[in-house]
Amino acid sequence: MNDQKLLTLAEVAMQLGVSKAWARDHATRRNPRIPVVRLGGKRALLRFRPTDVDRFIADHLVSGERSV
Repeated sequence: MNDQKLLTLAEVAMQLGVSKAWARDHATRRNPRIPVVRLGGKRALLRFRPTDVDRFIADHLVSGERSV
């Protein structure tokens, strides 16, 4: 396991430029779009691996170039 610090919901929301509600929604769906580490039971704390957030960004990157 690497020694990267897990990110909080607030940190991920800030990094993505979205609300905490949006980040939570995308992490807690039946098929989450952002992988999440759940700490606890039903009202678990959500934590994120930086590599997963970076992969989410890379997977949703749209090139600025358009073909004519």
